[in-house]
Amino acid sequence: MPYLGKYSTPMTLLRDGDLSLQEKIDMLKSWREDKEALMRATEEGMQGDSRSDLLRQIENALITLQERHPDR
Repeated sequence: MPYLGKYSTPMTLLRDGDLSLQEKIDMLKSWREDKEALMRATEEGMQGDSRSDLLRQIENALITLQERHPDR
């Protein structure tokens, strides 16, 4: 599975034609879990805007995949 760091945004991950639908879903979910864990671990003094914005982008990317492939 490709390294998540190669994608600057969830939408760049969505545009990667070398990944299967399931790989994209799995990577987005993993990315989301990592960011949620980081937010919990650094709750005091965290810069919430950029981290919560990234989580929102990840969720939007997952929704986009589900809309394109409702049978998943």
